[in-house]
Amino acid sequence: MSSRYDELERLQRLRESGALTDEEFQAEKRRLLGHQSIAPEEEAGEAEPRAPSRRRIWIILGIVGLLLAVVAGLMFGRMSGGGDEIVELPMPEENEAVASNVSQAAPAPDVRGRPPAEQLALAFQSAFGQPPPVTRSAGDGQFAFSPGLLRWAGGRAILVSPGTGEDCHACTGRLAVHYLEPEGDGFRVTGRWEDSIATGAYGKPPSWSLSTLLSPLPALRTRIRDGNQGYFCTVETFYELGPQGPLKIAEVPIGYDDIGALGDDGKRIQGRIINAIRDQSFDVVYSGSRAFSEHYVRGPGGYAVAGGGKSTMETC
Repeated sequence: MSSRYDELERLQRLRESGALTDEEFQAEKRRLLGHQSIAPEEEAGEAEPRAPSRRRIWIILGIVGLLLAVVAGLMFGRMSGGGDEIVELPMPEENEAVASNVSQAAPAPDVRGRPPAEQLALAFQSAFGQPPPVTRSAGDGQFAFSPGLLRWAGGRAILVSPGTGEDCHACTGRLAVHYLEPEGDGFRVTGRWEDSIATGAYGKPPSWSLSTLLSPLPALRTRIRDGNQGYFCTVETFYELGPQGPLKIAEVPIGYDDIGALGDDGKRIQGRIINAIRDQSFDVVYSGSRAFSEHYVRGPGGYAVAGGGKSTMETC
């Protein structure tokens, strides 16, 4: 029994020292005396009524809101589509660029987007300063130039314009060459050669075309048939259109006819170019009154008959 009192004194000292609270002291005291743990008494007073649960209120409000949304949707559908028709509203697609919403800068004008005929007309006016025909002095005569052909070579345009001069047997024609570059929706002239190709007869330019038969660069391929008093010769000439302008790289006789002068004793020979390897060599085969062939190779000054010799083809 004394031990119980000793323990009570120890508990009292602990409470006085602050080690135990009053509630803890009472609980330990009841434990020592053998009593049941009793919850501390509540203060006297009337019990307040418990507030109703808010969860139930939110559930009810949610159900009412859902019903109102369904009713509003049905009414909107009837008003929009008429009757019971269902109206499908377009939905935006993710990550899709809509042209009407994308602001793009207008592409810069480019003359290469124009039709070929318009390009040719613009190139000619840029080269000569006015629409055709254009009369210019070249050599010892006057020549009327007109648009011939516009050909693109990479980013550069080549304009060839034939020119017609005075009508006489000794008078030649002209082929004017201009280099141009695109500039906006027009051209800028970067090179002009209006008198470098003087060829033809009776003031007319020769028949011509652009060719890459003998060179990787475009070349003017001209053909002239000229003669007098029953003698006629045909010659093909190639002018390579390089960075420095037209350069003659080959002159090949491909036709001879003197039957008009000599009758049955005359000759008629025709030739054609075959086996062309650009920038290296080609062959000319002849047939008719005489059949033979010649091999041409390219050197520093252009093409010539292999071995440094001259062509054995008859000339006027």
